[in-house]
Amino acid sequence: MVNVAAFLNSLVASPLFQSRLTVLADDRRSGSWIRRRSGGIRLLTATLALLVMTACGGGWNGYYGQAPTITKQPVSVTVNVGQTATFSVTATGTGPLTYQWFDNGTAIPGATSSTYTTPAAASTDSGSVFTVTVTNAAGSVTSTPATLTVAVGSTTVPPNAPLVISQPANQTVQVGQTATFSVTASGTAPLTYQWSKNGTLIPGATSSSYTTPATVIGDNNSLFTVTVTNAAGAATSNPATLTVIPLAASLACGSSTPPYNSSATLTPTFSGGAAVLGSTGVGSSDITSSAVSGSSYSTPLLTSAKTYTLSVTGTGGAVVSATCTVTPTSVTISPISPANATIAPGTQTFTATASGGATNGLIWTASAGSFAGNVWTSPNTVGTYTITATSVDEPSVSTTTSVTVSVPVITTQPSGVNLCNNASTTLSVVAMYATTYQWFFNGSPIAGATSSSYFIPSAVAMDVGSYSVTVTNAAGSVTSNVIKVVVGTTITSNPVSLTIVAGQTASGGQTATFSVAAEGDAPFSYQWYVIAPGSSTGVAIAGATSSTYTTPVAANTNPSGTKYYATVTDSCGSVLTSASATLTIVSGNDPPTIITQPVSQTVAIGSTPTFTVVAAGSPTLTYQWYQIPAGSVNGIAVSGATSASYTLPTTATNISNDQDGYYVIVSNAYGTALSQTATLSVGTGIQITKQPVNDYVNVGDPGTFSVTATSTLPLTYQWFEAAPGSATFSAIPGATSATYTQPSTVASDSGSVFYVVVSNGSSPAVTSNSASLFVGTLTGIGNLCSGWKLIGNALPPTPDCSIQLVAATTGQRGEIVWPNLISTGNIQLSFTITTSDSSSPPADGFAMVLGDPSLGATTNSIGTTGGGLGAEGIPGIVLAFDDYHDPGDPPVPYIGIGRGETALWENPYFNLNRNIAPLAAAGVTVSHSYVVSLVQGMMTVTMDGVQVFSGSVTAPPVAYLYFTASTGALDEQTVISNLSATITAPSN
Repeated sequence: MVNVAAFLNSLVASPLFQSRLTVLADDRRSGSWIRRRSGGIRLLTATLALLVMTACGGGWNGYYGQAPTITKQPVSVTVNVGQTATFSVTATGTGPLTYQWFDNGTAIPGATSSTYTTPAAASTDSGSVFTVTVTNAAGSVTSTPATLTVAVGSTTVPPNAPLVISQPANQTVQVGQTATFSVTASGTAPLTYQWSKNGTLIPGATSSSYTTPATVIGDNNSLFTVTVTNAAGAATSNPATLTVIPLAASLACGSSTPPYNSSATLTPTFSGGAAVLGSTGVGSSDITSSAVSGSSYSTPLLTSAKTYTLSVTGTGGAVVSATCTVTPTSVTISPISPANATIAPGTQTFTATASGGATNGLIWTASAGSFAGNVWTSPNTVGTYTITATSVDEPSVSTTTSVTVSVPVITTQPSGVNLCNNASTTLSVVAMYATTYQWFFNGSPIAGATSSSYFIPSAVAMDVGSYSVTVTNAAGSVTSNVIKVVVGTTITSNPVSLTIVAGQTASGGQTATFSVAAEGDAPFSYQWYVIAPGSSTGVAIAGATSSTYTTPVAANTNPSGTKYYATVTDSCGSVLTSASATLTIVSGNDPPTIITQPVSQTVAIGSTPTFTVVAAGSPTLTYQWYQIPAGSVNGIAVSGATSASYTLPTTATNISNDQDGYYVIVSNAYGTALSQTATLSVGTGIQITKQPVNDYVNVGDPGTFSVTATSTLPLTYQWFEAAPGSATFSAIPGATSATYTQPSTVASDSGSVFYVVVSNGSSPAVTSNSASLFVGTLTGIGNLCSGWKLIGNALPPTPDCSIQLVAATTGQRGEIVWPNLISTGNIQLSFTITTSDSSSPPADGFAMVLGDPSLGATTNSIGTTGGGLGAEGIPGIVLAFDDYHDPGDPPVPYIGIGRGETALWENPYFNLNRNIAPLAAAGVTVSHSYVVSLVQGMMTVTMDGVQVFSGSVTAPPVAYLYFTASTGALDEQTVISNLSATITAPSN
């Protein structure tokens, strides 16, 4: 701690302090104390301060800058009695500088500026010596003495020329303000003044000071001088510079793009003047009427772009402004997720992101249901609802999506299975939007079976039956397809007893075709047996190992009353025996039956190949061969080709004959039989030797199709596919080999149709037959009570499940269509057709049609009236029963198998049997029962148990089933009843 007492003692004892005390004492002794005491006291005080600072800081200059230096000393002045005298000094040093003038060493009270003007001089003042001490914080300096001489009496003092004692000072003002320059001069009066600006005299500026008009920016850096004049001369001051500062104003926006519905911060910066801040242009003040430079001001909440103006008014009235434009960010909302969702009734969380707003909050609403935050609780009603997310900051901005509340949707149906005894299996369903499941067995719920799968641990006979599952949520339920679980194997279709005609010639007579169908543990193997009349023991028939068996011609077969049955062995090793069917042989005449079809051939150019057919029938058969030129669909009769064999001339085996087709129509008085078409391949021509066949697979398994073709040139392949029910085929990318495999199948693939085009780059390309893919359980056919689509004049089913196709009215056509595609690989149909109220003669008859969807058949197809039997115009295979003779028709009644396309209608029938019972009669009700069996291309038709047709038929691999009838100018009522059907997959 500093010893204050010691410090003060040393301070008072210092030479500087003692010198000041001596001066004061002298003043007091000389009588000048009163006049000069205040200045002396101030000097003493300054001295004391100087000493304190020196003591504490180690020296004045070290802490307080540069000590004063006199650059222009006072000069001696001579005046007359009564005149004043002016002394001046010019000094430099760190400001501020203070001055004290002394008269003969005594401080002159109030003489504290750089100039000192005496009172009116008296003669006694002559010889007085004047000095001045200049002081600042760093020290002081005393001028050299200047002497005052006062002329006495008649002595004339020569006039003193003007002397500028105080120079005009530089001035800095803002634009619009005035600036004042002043000068102090000495010299013999009178003194005159003239101010100049940049060297040019300023009119009227003739006093010791000059105030400019309101400044403009052009006045910046102007130089002002003044010339002081008297009789002794003139003196011009130093130039003083006028600096004009423009009014400066800037306005900063804290953010030029603040969030929507938020404030922006405005910061004005300016110098001088008064400022207002507002949003309506210069001079507006809705933000503030007295803006402070550097302060911050908030705008109201902003929802649109706005420009703010800072207006600054200078002292002279000049106005300067600055603006900033604030554009709030547009509010946007991202798309809602999930978008366009489908859900089960319940809750669903939706998300979206708002940006650009002050809060970025969202309000969630829905067209139905309720929201808690962003979680929606849906209605329990099926429908599509709108979800809306609305900005809290800008309610006009929103985004929407839709959500569908759905009942469960089954995406993968359960699949039926064939099991060996005691095998296990799991039935499963895949469903979306499901809440609960319930499995059913034969229509009754299975206790505890309430998951998406149902496990059968060890299948026995009691597990055989129909299964389905009902999938439920709060909006409703959906039930799966009904599937079958088969344990072991059952025979679904037994051989049917047949009556055939033996014929009247050694080569006459019909063949009989028996078939059996089984369901269960495929693949199956078959063995047919024959039981001779009077015997009870069956004998295996050599080579009879397929699901069908065709006897030899009746004249050479076993006697009437012979029985036939089959054994079916499944993959589990179980052997089942069918019921036996009795063959009854009657004498009579019969239409032709083709026993051996013509065979396609590949021949050299100019060769003479022979096509041959083997047929049976009674009485005598006649033959006519037809050529189908390549690229055509209709045959042309070959002149002279009227025997069972036809040898082509060399002119028919040119390269242009490649892919010609040949068939033969075999006729007698009771009917006709049209052979299959044999293809002629010439030279490098392509011959398909094995056509693609239908493939039957489980869901998820691969489906495979293949073709075998020959040519002397390398072959290329391209497979095509049409979706179920479609007639549009598209090339399958990459399917370019003889075999095409679809790696994984789904239920919706069932009914797809495939074919392959085989090429060799030289000969005409050849298109294979079509084949179809069947996935999972095959679609069955219901009885006539429900499920059938009625078209035209067909009436709804009656309580006994019969349907009237047409009434006994002219110009009618009616049909029923099973609306699901069916497999034609192994199908057995039985039905009854009853006609009544027939006109005389009866009207046109009826038909069964297997419509080909790949050729355009749909569930809405309907044939023409009258002679069209209601079937003409439906593409596919037609089994026609005609009872009215139109021009060009065969004698009626007849059964014919032909094509339904208009261009191919009756052109020709493939097979025709005119040896049948009447189908209708005037005034009589006529009823016949029919059984139609189509097993792997072999069709057998019985009428009241009598075989009326047996032969090969190329049917569509997948088809719609129609029953049609029509009337023309004549009429009859046609009713179908007692329909039953079995559809299974072929086993070989």
